[in-house]
Amino acid sequence: MLSEQEKLQICRSYNLTCPICETQNPFFRLKRDMVRAAKAEGDGHALENKWGKPGFDSVDPLQFYWGVCSKCRFTGELDDAEFRQAERMIKEFRANLHGEGLRNLLLSVPTGKGIAQALGKRLDDSDPLVVIVAQFHLGIYSQCLRLKIVPGNLARYYLRLAWLYRDASKFYPDSDLEKVAAKFQKLKKRFIGELPDHKDYPIEPGLALTEVDALRYSRACFERNYETLREAKPEDELRLRLLLAEIGYRLYELTNSEADYLKASTFFSGIIQKCLSIISDKSIVGGAVNRAKAMLESAGERGRDLRALNKSRGGAGEVIEENGATGGGKEKPKKKARPVAAKAKANTKANTKEPKAPDAKAKIVQREAKANSPKTAVAVEHAPLDQGAPLIENGGIGDLDQATRQVAILQGEVDQLQERVQELEDDNKRWRQLAGRDGVTGLPNKTMLFRLVVPKILKELKNTGPYSCIAISLDHVAKVNEGHGWMMGDKMLKESSRSLRQFAGDGEELYRLDGAHFALVGPMDNNVARQRAADMRRRLSRASLHVEDSQLPLVSSIGVVTIERILSGALAEVANKIYEALLQVLYRAKEKGGNTVEIYNSTKF
Repeated sequence: MLSEQEKLQICRSYNLTCPICETQNPFFRLKRDMVRAAKAEGDGHALENKWGKPGFDSVDPLQFYWGVCSKCRFTGELDDAEFRQAERMIKEFRANLHGEGLRNLLLSVPTGKGIAQALGKRLDDSDPLVVIVAQFHLGIYSQCLRLKIVPGNLARYYLRLAWLYRDASKFYPDSDLEKVAAKFQKLKKRFIGELPDHKDYPIEPGLALTEVDALRYSRACFERNYETLREAKPEDELRLRLLLAEIGYRLYELTNSEADYLKASTFFSGIIQKCLSIISDKSIVGGAVNRAKAMLESAGERGRDLRALNKSRGGAGEVIEENGATGGGKEKPKKKARPVAAKAKANTKANTKEPKAPDAKAKIVQREAKANSPKTAVAVEHAPLDQGAPLIENGGIGDLDQATRQVAILQGEVDQLQERVQELEDDNKRWRQLAGRDGVTGLPNKTMLFRLVVPKILKELKNTGPYSCIAISLDHVAKVNEGHGWMMGDKMLKESSRSLRQFAGDGEELYRLDGAHFALVGPMDNNVARQRAADMRRRLSRASLHVEDSQLPLVSSIGVVTIERILSGALAEVANKIYEALLQVLYRAKEKGGNTVEIYNSTKF
């Protein structure tokens, strides 16, 4: 079975409320157009599936067909919108169910008894084929709880159950059909005994534990549908006839029963007669005629294959007409009708200016020879059983599929991680900008300077030459805060930072350390730094700021630290020593009364 990660590659996850017991259930439903039949048999069975994602060729799509309630075991088709939306109209949904059957289903929950609970126990089986067989019979049982039986639904469910058995070796190579059937054998009588009474059953539903059983149930239900479609559109009737004929063909392949042969042959013959009547009816034109011609060709070919198979098994290969009469293998109806078909085909070819086709008699001789050929008969007999199933040796295809699915999962995880890494990098970048930028002045801050900038400077110091840090402390900001409030102090800091930026030359940058402390950093030796610091002090002592209605002085204390050489230690440690040295000379200048410059006595750290 697939893991949840693998399922999410091809499915959507649903949480649906059971309309019977109102339990929340998680389900996986195949995404739209995720899988389609690339090649199919006459009854619709997919010989080859085309998946929208690689790595799922060994997965049976039928395992995503049902939604089973984990509590009461009521089961619905996941593609049925009424079932998926039942929680919106629970009362209306229940009103369409058989009262006694609904009570029995609810009573089985606390007692653990009842056919639904018995089948539900098979859902925990280690064999995945047992699980899906149980799901199908729970779905059939739940369908029988409806007040109005829909034969078409029961027919579809049994037909897909037949496909499940047909594909057992392809999708469930480790399952034994006989052992699977044995796990349900004891439930056969209970299943029939607990079905609600209905007068509209096409056939009394039961457990179908083989492909033959499932096909017989399906055919009986489709035959009821056929009776109701006799007054419907001719095309719908023809398609249903052809499906019934193909089911009969498959049954005859499996059973060699003369009754199955007669039924299948009757339907093929009826399709041919109906197609010929449509083609010859002048009141019907356009696409309906073209589709009838195509179906005539298909049904004729399959009918001949069926008769060839019958002959290879010792039968007479008789043509069975709808009324039950036989043609003795002479195909009299076709000889009478063939000129009409031949004429229609000839007219079509004449209109397209194609070469003239062989006459009808020659065609009949060729097709009879083909049908009666022993090689053809043997091929027809075995082809439906052999084609389309991929060869699985020692789990090769299953292992390859699983590896492909895991690669897809890992790739998805890698993509998610890459997206997450990108998001984190973007977040980190934003946080670095926020963390490394002063919120009042907009200048880069102390963290930016001593954790990022100074270590980078130290790393390249041998190539760039000496650097200097000139610390500037505005002496009167504290007095402004005391006299005018911190909001006025912040405004002064903003205006001060604009004035201090004017001192920064090429390759130099201004930082706010904390409080009223700033630092100008750039490539300067000790002598240049001394001169710059003295010039700053002089100019600032003569300047003032106009903030609102106040004139505020820019008198400052300045400390200079120059780095010419690194003695030892990690770059982060050296950066801390430089910061401590900068504070030391700055506070020394303040202790002297301010408006002065102090130089750190060492350039080696």
